[in-house]
Amino acid sequence: MEQSEKLKISSDFIFPKLIIIGVLGVLFLLLTDYKRTDTNIIFQYLVIFILLSIVLYYLFTRPDIYYDTNKLYIIKGTQLNIEIPLEDIQAIKFSAIGFGHAGYSYRIKYLDNEHAIKSIRIFPNILSNSFSKFIKCSRDKNPNVKVRNWSIGINELFD
Repeated sequence: MEQSEKLKISSDFIFPKLIIIGVLGVLFLLLTDYKRTDTNIIFQYLVIFILLSIVLYYLFTRPDIYYDTNKLYIIKGTQLNIEIPLEDIQAIKFSAIGFGHAGYSYRIKYLDNEHAIKSIRIFPNILSNSFSKFIKCSRDKNPNVKVRNWSIGINELFD
């Protein structure tokens, strides 16, 4: 798959990954010095270490999401996982749930091959305006797409 004409709209989370790796390194050093550390603090360090490891795993396994003028591409690892025609996108909704630079995300609802509604959460890269271009391309292909650029947080429970 050639990615030269495709624009990436998902974030790589480079800065949060580096921070979490640094904190995990410090926690690892503190855990290895267990002979001079109180046992209650060791348990707290271990819980924080496990939780941060889970968050780091989540960040490293996020799919890369690209688009062109016709399709949205979801790539997990090195293989193309899903191709979604822009005509099949039903809704693009802003979400207050997020992580990383901006602390927000978008939830994309689309029709799959069996005409069932599926969704994916995209954490956009804030250093480019490719997500606003993606919304424009989606509206060009499907004028009925619902776009919501606001969220109060609780409205996601009812969508």
